[in-house]
Amino acid sequence: MFRSQHQMQILAEVFWGSDNPTGAELARRTRIPQQTVSREVARLEQAGVLLTDRIGTAKIIRPAPGLPYLTVLRQLLAYAGGAIPMLASAFRDNPAIDEVFIFGSWAARYHGEPGPPPNDLDVAVVTDSLSRFDLAVTRLDLETDSKLSINLFVFEAKNKRLPELRDAGVPVFARALA
Repeated sequence: MFRSQHQMQILAEVFWGSDNPTGAELARRTRIPQQTVSREVARLEQAGVLLTDRIGTAKIIRPAPGLPYLTVLRQLLAYAGGAIPMLASAFRDNPAIDEVFIFGSWAARYHGEPGPPPNDLDVAVVTDSLSRFDLAVTRLDLETDSKLSINLFVFEAKNKRLPELRDAGVPVFARALA
């Protein structure tokens, strides 16, 4: 759908990740070489999709204001791979969450397994102190913004199914435990 996988990852980070990343932050988060990030951002800026603002030596990257298809692009990006930065942005700042990963059919398609497009997004949240109820508002906000159907599963760290689900899943983030 997009010119390249790199372009989709960059757009997903800009439109769903934390606010206004720099080129260096995009390269770190996406693991795309900085030179490739710079080239893709320049193309997207020339196309009117992104804007950059220079602050010192850094370029701050943001969606172009007034983009007529902003909502639709965000939704398409959520389906095409933007779920990872979307979920990371939503859950990373909660210190009670140790890990978040995607599993099920979305993860299978992400790993290249053939099959129909997923109807929903299965998300595992690893925490020993929160319940699905505690995370309900976040899940509803994500569904409203992305138009994805999100199945949120909460697991305690000692759950015996976690290793199997992790192996087939797509990591969103894992907190370094001391």
